Amino acid sequence: MASRRDNNAREDDLIEATLTCIASEGISRTTVRRVAEYAGVSNGLIRFYFEGKDNMLYAAYRRFLERLLSDASDTIEGRELAPHARLKAFLEANLSPPIVTPQTLLLWANFLPLTYGDPRMAEIRREAYRETTELFRHLVEDVLVAEGRQEDEARLQHLTIALNGLVDGLWIEGALRGDSLNVGEMQQIGLDAAVNLLGLSGWETLA
Repeated sequence: MASRRDNNAREDDLIEATLTCIASEGISRTTVRRVAEYAGVSNGLIRFYFEGKDNMLYAAYRRFLERLLSDASDTIEGRELAPHARLKAFLEANLSPPIVTPQTLLLWANFLPLTYGDPRMAEIRREAYRETTELFRHLVEDVLVAEGRQEDEARLQHLTIALNGLVDGLWIEGALRGDSLNVGEMQQIGLDAAVNLLGLSGWETLA
């Protein structure tokens, strides 16, 4: 009998096969049969874990968004960093591979239309957005407090949304560059823009 660990590992493999299929062939051609071929398993095994294509896509989308957040948050998790250094590390992670890649952008573009027609996909997107903006809000607030600034909640929310939008825009720009991406340049642009947006004294304050 398969253990829970084995079942989780098999489910993870199927989710990865789904993401690979979407990136390679597009979401419209990502069927249970095609994912089964990528994973080297039977159609019935996928239906055992996900019941059908919809649940398979929900799991893949959730995993994709969770990975984007964890790839960035892992760079500051469990580290004793000053507020400015934490924000700097988080921004740099968001502006470099494995987050900034053509494949990541391709997956995002494939999933996005579904979030406007499928309520469950929309909720997965909203949940991920809430988690991301909440983390940004704490990082921004800590930096401002460290500089002796106490912003009200409305202003803090404004800065958080603006910074998140800035990172999203640079992420798309960087992913579109593909092999010509200069990670150091992209990170520096992001840091300079963040300093201006938050009203810090200069990018050196993020060191």
